[in-house]
This record gives sequence, C-alpha cells and structure tokens, in this order.
Amino acid sequence: EEIMRIDGLDNVDIPATISIAPSVETLSHEVAYSEKVAGSLAGLGFREIFTNSITNSAYYSEGVLKNTVKMINNLSEELNVMRPAMMETGLESIAYNLNRKNSDLKFFEFGKTYLVDENGRYAENNHLALYVTGYTSGQGWKEKARRADFYYLKAVLEKIIRLAGLNPEGYKQVESEGLSDSLEVLIQKEPVAQIGMVSPQKLERFDIKQPVLYADLDWDKLLALNRKAVIEYREISKYPAVNRDLAIVVDKPLPYDAVEKAALAAGIKKLKSISLFDIFESEKIGAGKKSMAVSFTFQDVEKTLTDKEIDGMMNRIIASFEKELNAEIRK
Repeated sequence: EEIMRIDGLDNVDIPATISIAPSVETLSHEVAYSEKVAGSLAGLGFREIFTNSITNSAYYSEGVLKNTVKMINNLSEELNVMRPAMMETGLESIAYNLNRKNSDLKFFEFGKTYLVDENGRYAENNHLALYVTGYTSGQGWKEKARRADFYYLKAVLEKIIRLAGLNPEGYKQVESEGLSDSLEVLIQKEPVAQIGMVSPQKLERFDIKQPVLYADLDWDKLLALNRKAVIEYREISKYPAVNRDLAIVVDKPLPYDAVEKAALAAGIKKLKSISLFDIFESEKIGAGKKSMAVSFTFQDVEKTLTDKEIDGMMNRIIASFEKELNAEIRK
C-alpha cells in the first residue's frame, strides 16, 4: 500500500473484473451447540450473564477450599481464588439486581471452574449455570402470575439436554454444597447436571431474601455425549393416536420417574408418550400410600390400533407396574 502511494494510485490499472475468495466461517461443534442452546434460552426469557472467574474465598467451605486454585498476587482480599463452582458468582449478580428492584430474574452463564488436586494438577472445566427467581410470567387479565418452581427449571434443563439429541434417563437425590433438595440428572448412568434450591445459608450469605433455583450442567460431559448421539427422523404417522388413562396406588415416597421407567420396561414400541396428570392422597387409599393417575398415548405407523391390541399393551404395562413397583390398580 505504501509503495502504491509513492508510485501513485492513478498509475495502477484497475481490471474489468476482480476475483475474491469469500470468507466462510464454519462454527465448531462446541460453538454451534452453545449458540443453539443460548438462542433457545433467550427465547424462554433468560438473559446471559458474564461473571468474574476470580472470586472471594469466604464464599466457600473449608472442604471446598482444599482443592481451590489460590491467587498468588491478588489485588484484593475479596478476589483471592479462582472459582471452584459457578453458583456463587451468579448469586452476586442476582443480589445486585434484587437490590435494584429487579425481582423476577432468569439468568444463564457459560463459564469455567478451576480446581487443583493433591498432586498439584490443575483442572479447568466448562459449565452452563441456570438461575431462576421470582415470577416466570407476569400478571394478566386472564391468568395469575406464576412463581418459579423446581418443575419449571427442570423442564428448561430437560429441553437443553434434548437439544443435544439426548434424553434424561433418571434422577438421583444427592447432597450438594450450597443446595437443598437437589437432584442429579443421569444420562447413560453418568451424572451430567445438578438441580435444586439454593440453601437458606447460602442465600443469607448474599443477603438474598427470596428463593433461588439453580442448575449446573457439566458442559464437557454433555458435549461428549452429544458427539455420540444419533438423531433419527421418521415419517409422522397417518393413523390416529389413542389415549388410555390408568390410576395406580403406590408407596408415598415413590417418584414419578420410577413409574415412567416401569412403563418403558414393558418394551412396547407403540407407546409414544407417558404423562402424569394427577396425584391423590386419602385415608381410604391407605396409610403411606398415594394414587398416581397416568396417561398413555399409543400409535402405529402402519395401521389404526384396535381396542384388543391396546388392551393387550395396557395389560403388559399393568404387569410391569405390579412387578416393579408393587402397585395396585385402582378400579
């Protein structure tokens, strides 16, 4: 460019046609999926946040600090460790907003956590954190405002997992630092996420006076499973679906997840969906018992199902419930 200026731009011949190579950027698998998830969460009303990876060691227990990466030349006593978990820096953002009268919040953050083991080996892991507090929908003339609850965030978490071409295969109750009533989400028997209510002690530490729901996805694990996932596409059936309802009496502590697994254990390919629509408790049912009403949808891609075929499939499901859950069928 400098030589052309000295020689004179007017002395440069301009060709009739100019050839250029278009710059086409191909997104990596990781970036493409992250953007897909971010777009989906934004569509659900979530806002993306970016918090500092350097944080305050006072947020964590002694057990957690044993494996925390400590800063050597920290500029502040409040910023002296690399974060070992995502929760606390997100709670700082929630506290900041609540103090400014923003009480209905839905945040998500892609970020890293940092740990060191006894041998001095460092680990840097990718996570997706979700935070929900306040109301998830506003007051309207037709319906009341809905407060955020565990099932709302669980549905969001399942949506993210399904975007990866995967399905949650089960939930396991666990004890987790900073969470109460927390569950692990299992895929192929591997824990890939945790979800629960932020504990009262943790909320008090940040001077937060309303419940906060939190979920943490192990992003590295989810991406690894996503690479192996095979998404199948099938023609939509031209034949009508048939719904059948069934009420079963089971032990009170039994989770719905066990009911769904028992139904799937019957091995019925024409069973397309299972959903719980009612739970009932009464002394008439029995002490320590509850009734769960479940709806089943059956559909064949080749023909219309007959009542006899549907009765046969329902009998197989009932037999599985009686065997796996020790359930009684309500007549």
